[in-house]
Parts: sequence; structure tokens; C-alpha cells
Amino acid sequence: MVTVWPRRLALVVAPVYGESFVSWVDRMALRNGCPPWAMVEALGLDVRASSDVRSLAYGVVTTPEACGAIEAATGLSSEVVRGMHLEMFDRSAVDLAGVRVGDKESVRRAETREWVQFFGSRACPKCLAASDGAWLGWWKLSWAAVCPAHRVLLVDLCPRCRVHLRRGPAGQPGRLSRSRMPAPLRCGALLGGAVCDQPIPQICTGAVSTKLADQQRLVLEVATRRRPALIAGQVVSAGQWFATLRATAMLVRLGMPEVLPLLNVPPDSQGALATEAAKQRWNRAGPVGRFGMAPRTALVAAGLLAVVLEVAAAEGEPELVARLMPLAAVARLRWKERRPDLLKQVDLPPAFAAALDAVLGGQARRG
Repeated sequence: MVTVWPRRLALVVAPVYGESFVSWVDRMALRNGCPPWAMVEALGLDVRASSDVRSLAYGVVTTPEACGAIEAATGLSSEVVRGMHLEMFDRSAVDLAGVRVGDKESVRRAETREWVQFFGSRACPKCLAASDGAWLGWWKLSWAAVCPAHRVLLVDLCPRCRVHLRRGPAGQPGRLSRSRMPAPLRCGALLGGAVCDQPIPQICTGAVSTKLADQQRLVLEVATRRRPALIAGQVVSAGQWFATLRATAMLVRLGMPEVLPLLNVPPDSQGALATEAAKQRWNRAGPVGRFGMAPRTALVAAGLLAVVLEVAAAEGEPELVARLMPLAAVARLRWKERRPDLLKQVDLPPAFAAALDAVLGGQARRG
């Protein structure tokens, strides 16, 4: 079978460093004066089979054939194209094993399991204003809490329509429009047939400390493998480092609300953590349930970051045990009640697994 590449486009927008694929396609559509569906077709991607972006793993993973088509249409290399997809964080902040383009069920399972928003995004209003509407890929990570550059909390919800940013009607994934032009600087949520036109750069958000901004920068550098991942002074894989963060966050949630006075986090983050613990229900994540769910808001993510990174920063195993001990004092009984073991299938680094077993009295990681 002969591969037919798309024609070279005359108007090509250079992606901003770290920009998501969906954002780049939207800006390409605006530059070429066409809706996103037509732009995706012009890039050589197959969207004829479905109008539902879930079935395409749109912006999540890509294929060599798709990268080749995009390179033929725009001149962007496969490396650049893959760098705009969430797969750039694969085996670090997320595990996308098994996610396949065109397989809706594989996308659904991964979205339920991983700490990431496949079809939504948080945002920094200041960054969007400065870049004229380029949405960064890392804003989709559930560990995305603050903007390190502007030291402000990321925005989750549109204050006008109360819909999560970049989600579709009723909070479901949006479809590739055949007629409506993208509006990167506006909310764009559809409610009862009307489009929310809230300007995102005008959304107010709170300032954060320099320490929290530095912690967020650390998370991004490990996620993109620009900094070694260390637990108890030992080099571990990026995937094991993020597994450690999630395990510590689970320990915090098991101790709610009694553990709140022990957490060195701002009062507003403490309130967000308490509210999250009170409202969450068991979900489809299996035995981990609500304790392993991704943080629903940037404020919750900020509170968890402040705690888990203090634990991860321990320089040796004795210090790691000491930092885990206050969290485990409250969580020990509730951990024991969860069967099968909450972290039995998680790839934790040996030093952290040993420390966890020590502080939980030998209850951790047993079936």
C-alpha cells in the first residue's frame, strides 16, 4: 500500500516550548482560518472514523505514521511532535503502557488510573497572556499546582461557568469542531448551546511562596528527566520517584482529617485537603479507591506537594523513616483495614518500601 502524505501547508505556526499538541493544532487552525477538524485532516491524521476525541488518544500518544504525516505537512520533526504529546511524560509522571490510538477502552483505563488529565487542563493566566494562547503540556499533570515562572496557583475552573478548563459539555471530553473556531484565550465551554466567553487571562489567582514554586520546578525537571530522581539519597527511576510521591499522598489521605495539624502547608491548602477527603467517593481505581485518586484541584495538589516533597527530600533511610512516622501514626490502622494491600502492585524504590514497612509496623505491601 502506497502512503499518501498530506500537502505541505503554507502557514505553519511554530510550537511554543512545552506546548501541548491540542493547543498547537488550535493555533494552527486559527492561523489557517479553519476549524480544528479541518486542521487535523490537513495534518494527515485519520479522523473520519469518529468525532469523539477519546477514540483517537488525541494529544496523548501518537504513531510513527502520524508523525510522518505531520512532518510532511509542516516540517516539524517526529521528536518535536512526540514532545507535544503526553507520552513525553511516559514512565515518569505517568504510565501510558497499553494506550493505543483508536482504542477507546485503553484510553479510558489509563485516564482512570493515572494522575493526569487527558482531555482537560489547568492553566496559568499569565502564561497564556504572554504566549498568546499556548497551553503547556505539563498543565495536564495532576501534580501541576503552581506556575514556577509567575509564582501563582494554576486555575482549574472557569469562574463564570464553573466547568473545568478545556473539558467539553457536562465535563466530558470535547469533540473536534467542524465549524467553530478555537479560542485559546477564552474558556470556550459549551453550556446549553451557548459558548462561555470568559477571558482566561482575566481570571484572578493567588500568589504562592518561592519554596512551593521551586518544588513545582523540581517535579517538572524529574518528569522530563532533566534532574536525577533521588529517594533517601539513592538514584531511582523517574517512575519510582513519582510512585513514592503518590504513596506518600495516599498516607496523608488515610490520615485525614486527624493528620491535618501535622502538615506544614498553608491554611487554604489544608482546607482544600479536608474538603477533598470529605467529598471523595470510591471510584473505578480498584482497591486503591479514593486514597489513590488524582488531586482534583491545583490547591489540593499544592498541599500534597508541600508534604510529599519534604518526605522525598530525606537524605538517608533513617531520616526517611523519621519523616514518614508522623503521617503513619494516624494512618496505620486504616491502612491495615485495606485489603488487598494498597501498594502491592506499585513499583516503589527499595529504600522507600523498607521505610514504609517500618513506619506501618510491617503492614505495608502484603496481600
